[in-house]
Amino acid sequence: MKAHWSLVLALCAARFALIARDGPSFPLKASADGRYLVDAAGKPFFYHGDTAWQITKKLTREEAEVYLDDRTARGFTAIQVQAFSREAGPITNRYGHEPFSPPDDILKPNEAYWKHVDFVLEAAEQRGFFVAFAPLWLRWGGADQEGWRYHLTDANAAAFGRWIAQRYRHHKNLMWILVGDANPIDRSHAVAEMARAIKKIAPHQMITAHNRPTFASSAFFDTQDWLDVNMAYTYEEIYPHVLGEWNRVGRPRPMILGESGYEHESNDGRGGAPLRMRKQACQTILAGGLGGHCYGHEQLWRFGERWREALNDPGSRQMAQVKALFSSLPWWKLVPDQNHEFAVSGREIFGKQEYVMTARARDGSFGLSYFPTNRLVTYDLSKLTGRVTATWYDPTDGSRKPVDGSPFPTAGRRDFTPSGNNASGDSDWVLLLEVKR
Repeated sequence: MKAHWSLVLALCAARFALIARDGPSFPLKASADGRYLVDAAGKPFFYHGDTAWQITKKLTREEAEVYLDDRTARGFTAIQVQAFSREAGPITNRYGHEPFSPPDDILKPNEAYWKHVDFVLEAAEQRGFFVAFAPLWLRWGGADQEGWRYHLTDANAAAFGRWIAQRYRHHKNLMWILVGDANPIDRSHAVAEMARAIKKIAPHQMITAHNRPTFASSAFFDTQDWLDVNMAYTYEEIYPHVLGEWNRVGRPRPMILGESGYEHESNDGRGGAPLRMRKQACQTILAGGLGGHCYGHEQLWRFGERWREALNDPGSRQMAQVKALFSSLPWWKLVPDQNHEFAVSGREIFGKQEYVMTARARDGSFGLSYFPTNRLVTYDLSKLTGRVTATWYDPTDGSRKPVDGSPFPTAGRRDFTPSGNNASGDSDWVLLLEVKR
């Protein structure tokens, strides 16, 4: 079985290598309406990411290529990477190199360490990945000794920004992630100085910010002209957080879910089952996170002892079905149905885990609902622009089940209820309502 899976991955890797060459034309930018990402040719880009935070520290060159080839084969389009970190073990990389010499001076880079970072970023670019790259992870400081909050100051921020931007300005597939797992507060000015320095040298590379949970990028930097992408981050229910950012007054920016629950991790006490991974991804897009989302696994973000096995864990495999669903549709047209004009009743109370998040294309060509559990929901089909074909989509295996009686006329209301469990034995389904031309 293991040999069979290796052959499948090898064939898929070859296929996606071809796709990578014919894939997005970097750099990316915001769409005309500011709601999603497009490539240099204006083609919408779906950020389907994986958190590989520790790849530059924990993996050798050969291991990094194993990871990247696997993620290529599974259809991921982006990875999130920290340049260096104190989390999950010593700061040294697998070759024994520290990022700075002396270790606490961020203006004294150790060339041997950064050559390994160069290799990882170039390997990712060769495979067509969009890389969200964190140059310096702040965290909280104080009793929290895993971050670099006190190493970034108003005096050195611009110089560090200039150095690292100059080193990586040639990567058209790179986006910068500033801050890191905490609100900037006393480091807000220093972060902005670093951002301006990066933007001056590499204006083609977008910038986002990773604050503490429930504080998206725009919470602190909404007025900053260097902020290009709004990164959502929460361990609570996804859709209220993302909807809040969708409705933020001011300049709209492409929004992605940069981090939430991880498979096999439960640091918030809510578990890390594959169901949660599917739910997070689907709810993000339907709540207005049209930029995309990022999946995470407890073994893969830190590359623990069983990271190779984790590549094939259920949530990891099922992300391909999430991508297949949205890639088959013009997802960038979706508008959240937050006033219950399309799915008019039966969705459960807003804020509940069972709430049926729904969105409809702005041109009325299709609509989608993610059902976390089986329940009856009533739809006003007149909100679509023709006869409606209804399909239940299984987000665990990608199978589709036509709804009996479909296609339906658009006049009037109609009830829909999922039938039983999906292929993984869970109760979540996606209802797709399309107008077939």
